[in-house]
Amino acid sequence: MKIAVIYASVGGTTRECAELLKKDLKTHTVELFDLSKSEPDLSEYDTLVIGFPIRMGKAIKRARGFIKKHADELISYRVAYYICCGFVDCFEEYAVKVIPRALYESAIAISCLGGSLEPSRFKGLDRLVVKAVRAEILGGGENGEQRGDMSLPTVMDENISQFADKIKGVE
Repeated sequence: MKIAVIYASVGGTTRECAELLKKDLKTHTVELFDLSKSEPDLSEYDTLVIGFPIRMGKAIKRARGFIKKHADELISYRVAYYICCGFVDCFEEYAVKVIPRALYESAIAISCLGGSLEPSRFKGLDRLVVKAVRAEILGGGENGEQRGDMSLPTVMDENISQFADKIKGVE
């Protein structure tokens, strides 16, 4: 199977997940495409994997633009989507909002692979927002202790393996 992993990244987490996914799909031909650099010729691939981060509750513009531009084509492919976000419990809400209904319903897999709130990965306003959210999680309790109802997001290796299995057709 020839697979294109097409992703958009801001802080590098979506790229990191693309690279980990490629390792899990090592028995297949997998090519990575960073949307800030290039787009693949979709017709050259059997399966497409589209990954994007969520910022302020929305997929970043490059990812939204790619999905919108290719929506009519994507419906005829085996397509899987992954989202990287800091709030995993909101993943389904984000997916439904970003992926058009017909594409959502025809997807072979849709998954959240985790996220990162490491300020050094970001610049400008994104860095300030990440620092604020991180401070709320780590010091949000009444006496400045970590909140018991929240933890810092991380890349979830188990989700990547399960996602790769769905792409390979393993249930």
